Amino acid sequence: MIHSRVINSLGYAGLLPFLAAVWAAYAELSFGAWSAPHLFLSYGVIILSFLAGALWGKAKELEEPNVGRLLLIGSNVFALTAWLAGLLGRDYLSAGLLLSMTGFILVYLVEHKTRGLQQQGMDSAYLKFRLTLTSVVCLAHLAVIALIQ
Repeated sequence: MIHSRVINSLGYAGLLPFLAAVWAAYAELSFGAWSAPHLFLSYGVIILSFLAGALWGKAKELEEPNVGRLLLIGSNVFALTAWLAGLLGRDYLSAGLLLSMTGFILVYLVEHKTRGLQQQGMDSAYLKFRLTLTSVVCLAHLAVIALIQ
């Protein structure tokens, strides 16, 4: 895959804010008016929106137009899900975090399901990489949820 070193580096570096926010939540740190769990959720919303946008780009590569249309619609649904998670998180933090985590899982499942439909294909190394990232992000979500209970 082209740019795999950069993709991997950015992907793993993208986990650092999640992990730092888990640590900050454990240490009960706050940053001005922002608690660590709220910062965690706000970062998650940004990353989930980014992944939703990436699905938009992948839809152009699909040879199957019906699946491409569904992927375009799905990318918008995931972006709106991220937005709703952020809104929910203001007053219902656990619900926002659960919705965010669900969005991450569903984006991965969509990528996995559509991998064979892309013109150039999505190699198994990329899907393993995405599964690792998604797993760490979901575990981090669960850790924050446990810490705020």
